[in-house]
Amino acid sequence: MKKAVLTLLALAIGTGACATTNDSNQKIAALEKELQNKDNELARLKANDASLKSAETKADDLSRANRDLSQDLKDEIAKGNITINQLRDRLTVSVLQEVLFGSGKTEIHQEGKKVLDRVANILKGIDNRSIMIEGHTDNVPIGSKLVEKFPTNWELSTARATTVLRYLQEKGVKPEHLGAAGFSEYRPVAPNDMDANRQKNRRIDIVLTPDLQPKQAS
Repeated sequence: MKKAVLTLLALAIGTGACATTNDSNQKIAALEKELQNKDNELARLKANDASLKSAETKADDLSRANRDLSQDLKDEIAKGNITINQLRDRLTVSVLQEVLFGSGKTEIHQEGKKVLDRVANILKGIDNRSIMIEGHTDNVPIGSKLVEKFPTNWELSTARATTVLRYLQEKGVKPEHLGAAGFSEYRPVAPNDMDANRQKNRRIDIVLTPDLQPKQAS
């Protein structure tokens, strides 16, 4: 009888020990899970913070480019030959055709090169931005003297855009950020109803937007 009591007591103690061990294991597992959740949350917050800082840095870069371009081109801006507009993460520098090209020409004249030199000096320090050079014309058809070279305003606007692109590249703007497009007469900023308005439509737009292209391994 005494032996049986001792056996039951030993079993009870063993069972209690097992229960205590199981409780401890469960608490440890719960604590480890909670710690892992906190680590995951901390990592998420750090990633969000890094992303926010990166976005702020990019915004600062664009605002700085806006300020520097406005300062360097202030004389042309005052004459109405150049306008600069920033809308959130998009910066547009609009240059009237006459600043860069003669009528019906695609070669940049000397005064135009001086303007683009100042633009390139700022743009070559910009990273993580796509720089699209857009050519625009008025709605006046190509004259008979030029129609063989430029059948329509599509060809003329595109040729001028690529000419500006090549010049900016020669002056140090990274080619992987550059692109060019011609829009002919179809994106006017004013009605083509008088000479003054048509002059506004004959322009080159240099447009900075976020660079969404993945970086290529060098």
